Amino acid sequence: MFKYKFACFSCFALSFLLLNCSGSDSNEDVKEDPVIDTINPSINCPVDINVSIDNFSTIAVVTYTEPTGTDNVAGATTKQIAGLQSGDDYPIGTTTNTFEVTDAAGNKANCSFNVTVTQNGPSEDMPFFVETNYTPNGKKWTKVDSMSDEFNGNALDEVKWKNTDPNQWIGRPPGLFKKNTVSIADGNLRLTADELPAPEVVNGHNFTHAGSYITSTTSIGPGHYFECKMKSSQTFMSSTFWLINKRNEGTGCDRRTTEFDIQECVGEITTTANWAQSFNSSMHSNTHSRNNDCPETPTGSNGNSESITGKTYDDYHVYAGWWKNPTEVELFLDGKKVGTVTPPSSFDLPMYMKLVVETYDWNPVPNGGGMNGSIEERTTSYDWVRTWKLEDE
Repeated sequence: MFKYKFACFSCFALSFLLLNCSGSDSNEDVKEDPVIDTINPSINCPVDINVSIDNFSTIAVVTYTEPTGTDNVAGATTKQIAGLQSGDDYPIGTTTNTFEVTDAAGNKANCSFNVTVTQNGPSEDMPFFVETNYTPNGKKWTKVDSMSDEFNGNALDEVKWKNTDPNQWIGRPPGLFKKNTVSIADGNLRLTADELPAPEVVNGHNFTHAGSYITSTTSIGPGHYFECKMKSSQTFMSSTFWLINKRNEGTGCDRRTTEFDIQECVGEITTTANWAQSFNSSMHSNTHSRNNDCPETPTGSNGNSESITGKTYDDYHVYAGWWKNPTEVELFLDGKKVGTVTPPSSFDLPMYMKLVVETYDWNPVPNGGGMNGSIEERTTSYDWVRTWKLEDE
């Protein structure tokens, strides 16, 4: 009995299922959902490109293989949306090239790479000129070794340089020149400003700070080019590069003082004078004539000022002066000519090179003494100094 009923129930269920399937049949078409592409395309750019050019060029022609995007569905397109094309003229600096691929569904992807163009730095074979070569036709530059130094040794070359010279100058109060402020390290001449352990009285003057005085042991006349790569300190004391004669070496009307200041700056400006507010962000140059025995010899000062990028202590800069002849000097900042100056009197007397950290009476000691910075912040660094003369090729 139970077996029969079970078989009958099974038949009923089967009939129901058949009817149910049959009842779902209709004349309507079956519609499938559309396939939506959500997968982004892909694109790969070239690696960054670095190009060096000579000092007298300002652009570089750069070529590269333009990237092409790919996708899982045909129809993707690629275009450049930033930067310069392959084969274009690229300026000095960094240019970012960006490419974008878009697939048929509108999905996007992009990639970028940099093209960096840099000019060659200063050469040890000639003065550092940028964009324009100022070497006269038929001439070449020869380094004057007695007034040039790369400072790659372990100590100051005392054949070329003298560290302090009390017979000439002990310093302007309150800054007293001290030998122990001078060192050679990491390929640099380092002049480190400091506060004296205790005030000193010298020749009736009070001194509270220590500065530096480096002078060449030889002098030189007109027709030479002088340059240095220097980073100033961050103190109220100076960082300088200049030339001056020795008045007592002259006779008659040549018993006078001529001075050629290629760069004079300070790191911290303590004065409120308007004219001095750029002394830590400019190349300040001057020519001076003074202490003349002959009244007919002109006295006075003629100079030039040129702004730099940032502060003088942010980075090294190349400061240069071309003493072309007794009546003309030209000034260069980072390889570019920035000024021409006519000295107030004839600059025909031999001069000595000076690398000096001193105090100025117009930029007084700040509260607290102004020497709270690190040794590095208190140091003027000279990577090198070079002197050149012209000769026939």
